[in-house]
Amino acid sequence: MLRPWSLLLLISTALAAGPRLDNAPRPVIEDKIKDLFVPAPLDQQRLGGLLGERIRLNLDSRLLAADETALLGGFQNRSLASPRAGEHVGKFLDAASLAWAYSGHERLKTVLDRVAAALIASQLPDGYLGTYPADQRWTRWDVSVHSHVLAGLLSYYQVTGHRPALEAARKIGDLLTRTFGPTQRDLIKSGAHLGLAATGVLEPVCLLHRHTGQERRLADYILRAYEQPDGPHLLRSFSRTGSVFKTADANAYQILSNLVALLDLYRLSGDDTLLKAAQTAWKDIVSKRLYLTGTTSAGEYFKDDLSLPGYESAQVGEACVTVSWLRLNWQLLRLTGETPYADQIERTVYNHLLASQDPRDGAVCPSPPLEGRKRAERTLTCCVSSESRGLALIPQMVWGAREGGVAVVLYAPGEASIPLVMAGGTLEVGLTSQTRFPLDGSVSLTLKPARRARFPLFLRVPSWCRRFTATLAGATTPGKPGEFLRLDRTWQAGDRIQIDMEMSGQVLPGAASYPEHVAIQRGPQVLALEAAVNSGIPFLHRVAPVSASEVQLADAAVRLPKGWIGNQAYAIAGMATQRTPEGKQTVGQKELLLVPFADARRYRVWLIKPDKIPFGPVAVTAFGLETFSRAGNIDGSICDERPDTFRVTFEGAPARQDWYAVEMDAPELIARVVYRHGRVFQNGGWFNTVGGKPVVQLKRTRTGNWETVGPLDSYPETTSKDIPNLRDGQPFEVRLKEPLKVVGVRVLGRPGAFFSSCAELAAYGP
Repeated sequence: MLRPWSLLLLISTALAAGPRLDNAPRPVIEDKIKDLFVPAPLDQQRLGGLLGERIRLNLDSRLLAADETALLGGFQNRSLASPRAGEHVGKFLDAASLAWAYSGHERLKTVLDRVAAALIASQLPDGYLGTYPADQRWTRWDVSVHSHVLAGLLSYYQVTGHRPALEAARKIGDLLTRTFGPTQRDLIKSGAHLGLAATGVLEPVCLLHRHTGQERRLADYILRAYEQPDGPHLLRSFSRTGSVFKTADANAYQILSNLVALLDLYRLSGDDTLLKAAQTAWKDIVSKRLYLTGTTSAGEYFKDDLSLPGYESAQVGEACVTVSWLRLNWQLLRLTGETPYADQIERTVYNHLLASQDPRDGAVCPSPPLEGRKRAERTLTCCVSSESRGLALIPQMVWGAREGGVAVVLYAPGEASIPLVMAGGTLEVGLTSQTRFPLDGSVSLTLKPARRARFPLFLRVPSWCRRFTATLAGATTPGKPGEFLRLDRTWQAGDRIQIDMEMSGQVLPGAASYPEHVAIQRGPQVLALEAAVNSGIPFLHRVAPVSASEVQLADAAVRLPKGWIGNQAYAIAGMATQRTPEGKQTVGQKELLLVPFADARRYRVWLIKPDKIPFGPVAVTAFGLETFSRAGNIDGSICDERPDTFRVTFEGAPARQDWYAVEMDAPELIARVVYRHGRVFQNGGWFNTVGGKPVVQLKRTRTGNWETVGPLDSYPETTSKDIPNLRDGQPFEVRLKEPLKVVGVRVLGRPGAFFSSCAELAAYGP
C-alpha cells in the first residue's frame, strides 16, 4: 500500500539548509498594534508528516511546474489577455516566495527570479502593470489584477530584498494614488461586486506603506470609499446587521479579502472599529455559514442563515474562499493570540484545504463537495492559483512566540527555532516535535533553549479534544478544550513534554441543510464514506451508522485497497441498502469504511440517520453531475432523492427555453424517467405548455447528442400568465418503449412567466 507521508519525523535534529532571511528588509513604518502571536521564521523550521508531504507536493507539482507563459502572457500582449489573467502571476509570486523562504529550493528560486524579472520588465513607464489595453484601463477587474501583482511583488521583496521589485510596487502605488481619490476617478466604479474587487487592493497598499512610508493617503481614501452612497457599506453593514449575507452583494471571496485588508490597516492605524468589524463577520460566519470542513459559501456567495448545501453543483467553498477564510483566521490569531481562530485554522487546513489538493498528483479540485466526486483540474484558474497560496501559508500557522513564550498551534512532526524577546535580549528556543498526528494523539515535544531560562510554553488544546494531558518531569497537567494550556517554568535543553489527546470519533448533526443526516469526525478530520474502499455498497446515499448519537471507530488502514493514496481508514457498524441476487433491494447491517475527507474521491460526508433510510427504487441518476440552462437564484440539488430541495432558473428576465440535466459516471440501463416539479411562485416556476409540453431527452454517449424520447404527457395544460395548480414535488413520468443504456437524462421546456423549477430529475432501471 502506498504511503503518502511518513508516520514518524524523519528529519535530522539540525534544521535542513535553507535560505537565511536574517538580512531580509525591515519595514520603515512601525505598526501601532503589535501581533500577540508571531510565527516561527520560515527559514528556521521544517515540517514532516501529512502537512510536510502536502507542502512538498505543492512545491513539486504546482510551483516548480508553473506555466510561465500563461502567467506572463497577458502582460506581454495586453490585447489578448482575458480580464483576470493578471492575478495568477501575483498569486504565484506570493506562494513561491513563501515556499522558497521555507524550503530554500534552488530551482524554485531560479523560477521565482525569472518570473519576477519578466513581470517587472513589462511595467509601463507610468507604472501600469495590468493586462488591459490602454482604452480599457480601470474597468471591472483591472484594479483587482494590480492588487494581486502588488501583493506578489511585495512578497518577493520581503524574502529576497530585491530592490527593483519594491520600485515596481512603488510605481504601482503612485499610479493608483494619482488615478483614484475624492476628486479623481471613483474606485468603487472601477471594480465588480459593488467595488469590493477594487477596494481589496487595500491590503497590499498597507504593506507598501509599511515598506516605503508612502501611499497612506490611498489607504485612507479606500476606507472612506467603502461608505460612499454607491459603495458596499462594509463597516456600516457589519455594525447594523452583523451579517456577511446582508453585506454588499454577499460575495464571500471579496468580503473576506477586504476583511483581511481591514485587519492590516488596523495594525497601522490602531482603529478598533476595523478589528471589531472583522470579528463581527467572523462570528457570523462561524455560527451561521461555516461548513464542518472549514470553509464557507456556495458558488462563492454567502448563503442565508444555516443554508449549507453540500452537493456538487452547489460549488462548496471554492479554493479562493477557503484560502481567504484561512488568511482571515491567521490574521486574527496573530493579532489576538486567541485559540478560537487557531481552532478554525486547524479545521480548514486538515479538511477543506487539503481536500482541494489531489494527494496523487497535486491537481486542484476548486470546490470539494460534501457529497459527490472531486473533479480536479490543472488549468490556470483563480482557485488553482489560490490553493498554492494556502498550502504555502501552512508553516506560518504551526508554532511561534506568544506572550514571551513558545506557542504550539498545530500538532505535526517537525522542528523549529523560535526567537523569544526577553529582558536580556533574544533567546533562541529550538523545538522538536515527534508525532504521528493525526493518526493518533500522542506528541513528544523537546525544547532546546540556547541557555537555561524561564518562559511559558503554550500548548493549544483543540476544541474537539475531550481529554488532553501534558506530562513533564513525571507531573501530568490536564488542558481545557478550546484554550491554551500554559506551562511556565525554567527550561533547559532536553526538557521533554509528552502530550496525549483523545482522538475518539464524534457524531456531528446535519443542522438545517441536512436535518436527517449526521457526519463523523475523528480528531480534526472529518471522515467520508468512500466508494473505492466500500465496494460492497452500491448506494452511498442510502447508508447509515447504526447510531445517530455515538460511534465507535476501529482502525482499518490495513484493509485499504492496493494503490489507494492514503493511510487512514476507520470501520464503523452501519446499515445499507443492497441488491439481492434476485435484483430486489433490501436494508441490512453492513460494516462501513470511512477515510479522511481530505483523501476521498467519490464519497459522502453526510450519512442518513438509521431510521430515515428510504425504501423503494433507487435512481441511477442519484448524485450524478447536474447542469442547467440558467443558474437561477435557488440552487437546490435535482438529483439528491429529496423532493424538498429544488432549483429555479430565475435570473430577472424571461427565456425562450429551460432545461435541467443529470449525467452519470458510466452508462446505466434505464426504463423510465421522472421529473418532479419544484415550486410555483407568482412570477414563474412552471413550464408553459402553449406550443408543446416539456420533453425528456437522453444522451447515450458522453459526446453524443441529446435525443428526445417523449413528452411529459401528464403535465397539465398551462400558459405563461395563469398560475397552475401544481403541488411541490409533484411527479411526472416518461416510460421508455424498451430499456436503454444512457449516460445522461434531461428535461426541456418553455419556462412559465420568467422561469421554471425542478425538484428532482431521476432515471430508474427496469
